[in-house]
Amino acid sequence: MQPRQQLLDIWKAQIAYSWRPAEDGSKRREWHWGGRNDSDAVGDAQQLLCLLYPAQELPDLRYADPDATSDAVLEALSGLGDAVEIPIRIMRLVKDYMEKHVDADGVPVYSGGSNMHRVDRTREAAPEQRGIDVTEGFALAIPLSLAALTFLADFAPTVDRMGRADLVRELEHVQRIIHRRLLGAITGLLRSFAVSTFDADDDFGRQLIALINVDGQPDRKIVRRFREEAEEIIATLRTITVGSGGTAGVEAPTKLFEIGWSWSVVEKAPDIPDVSDTSTQRVGRAEDAPYLYFTVVALEAIATLFSDRVMRRNLLTEEERRLAQSLQIRLDVTRRYWAMVASFGGGSKWPLEDVPWRTTDGLEYDYYSLLVCAVATETFGSSRGGDDDLIRLANVLVELANRGRITRRPLVGDRAVEMHFPGVKAELAGIEKLDGPAMIWNMVDFAPLLLKRLYDAAGLLVTINARAQLLEVADLVWDHLARRRIRDGRASRLWDQPRQVFTELPNHFEDPSWHFTIRVVEAMVLAAQFAGSEPARSRSLEALAHELLVEAEHIYDQELLRGSGNAGPALAQEIRSVGLTIRHAKEVVDERPGTAFSLGVKALIDLDRLIAAGRDAETGV
Repeated sequence: MQPRQQLLDIWKAQIAYSWRPAEDGSKRREWHWGGRNDSDAVGDAQQLLCLLYPAQELPDLRYADPDATSDAVLEALSGLGDAVEIPIRIMRLVKDYMEKHVDADGVPVYSGGSNMHRVDRTREAAPEQRGIDVTEGFALAIPLSLAALTFLADFAPTVDRMGRADLVRELEHVQRIIHRRLLGAITGLLRSFAVSTFDADDDFGRQLIALINVDGQPDRKIVRRFREEAEEIIATLRTITVGSGGTAGVEAPTKLFEIGWSWSVVEKAPDIPDVSDTSTQRVGRAEDAPYLYFTVVALEAIATLFSDRVMRRNLLTEEERRLAQSLQIRLDVTRRYWAMVASFGGGSKWPLEDVPWRTTDGLEYDYYSLLVCAVATETFGSSRGGDDDLIRLANVLVELANRGRITRRPLVGDRAVEMHFPGVKAELAGIEKLDGPAMIWNMVDFAPLLLKRLYDAAGLLVTINARAQLLEVADLVWDHLARRRIRDGRASRLWDQPRQVFTELPNHFEDPSWHFTIRVVEAMVLAAQFAGSEPARSRSLEALAHELLVEAEHIYDQELLRGSGNAGPALAQEIRSVGLTIRHAKEVVDERPGTAFSLGVKALIDLDRLIAAGRDAETGV
């Protein structure tokens, strides 16, 4: 796969597509915002993140310091200029984005209008519908802002050395407008959190009970068990007092509920008064009910607020940190809720394993199973401990690769192809109140999202065989994605051309989908981080290595006792070399038992040769 090289190739292809001659006919070049969809806050954030995100997550891809930028990075970004021009141009791209996506009063907007599609194509969408803030806009603003702040912090010393006051002022201005967007995104996510309650005997309740009742128990018993398992979750919901959410009636003993993020700020979401800038807190329009897709993107964004990089560099203001703590409560309780539902009952079969996942509004897609895996993975891997839960989740991911026609060929008229194009549709309930048609959001990122989840789960697994199986499937998913890369035209080497895999699809695209491409970039970053992590340790091999080293050390001590260490210079040097080998093996045995085992074998072979040589010398043979 070579993820770092793939990221460099994506950068080169992105520059070739986006950095174009100016439309006024002059020789200068300018950045072209947009791709397959028109320019909006969501799509442009994804486009910019393709440049910023890898450089902040992988140190060897950074370009903020001209003196430390590698030749490979310079070559990939050469379309933007030399080592000094590249960071200046990217700083101005960040500035352009931040200043472009504001309303008439200069207040940041988080809209994704071109991602919305009308259900009734005969009706035009109202401008207010296209311009509404969406949860994905809030979510993208967080990693974008944090990546931009990291980049600017690394670039600032170079700007100081240049001695250019205009660049210093420009950098400080960009930092200020980034923080304004970041604060608005955090408050937006606080106000789009949703808690949906319903009775066991209404439509939503019956759907949830049918989903989690894998043992065929009476409904009243399922309700009672659900309430018992959700007791700590309900207690946590009581602590949510900032923004939307809270208990919302979940404390009633007969109620069932779901939690997560809606597609936008929920209707009647309260303002958050104790913030320095309340201008981004617009009136909520979304139904107060969670959507799995928007829940996943919100959780991934919130997690970046607490990454080691952000905490170590102290990127957040005191106000942002305070509000982020409220988001962390939501992140934790949401993960625990969906892990509970996914593995409800803890028996021989989980609801998650009964693919496809069925939502409470009666929809079922393999894509929803993948989204539940995305929410629950961290809980299975940390809070609950051990590999048993993770292995069961990993088996679901392998099955999803099959059912998604990635590791198997599609059938004629296969419904699974719809997940790849035109995608799974989510109705944006509540948007029709803005004097326009009902609208949907298309989700087409099944394949790259699956690749992300495979690497995520593999990184948490300790069991070597289970990890190896996931990595084999990950290679097959990457082969699938590589075949979907656009092959010609201005967008060559970007994504997505699903027709190249699913030949029955009629659509051929000339422009890239930044929504799809950023998902591939995120997967490549995870793959690179995984490759740089410690290998999985085999407990049995570790025990065997320890036993082998005990034997090697004992024989080594015997040789020292026999006086081999005081023999001639050549023999003394060899015995000292064996001792160093054993010592090094003991140092690495806990982290790299396979390496320690190999070193131990080498030490034993060398010792056996020395012993045999000593016997030959004694007998004169």
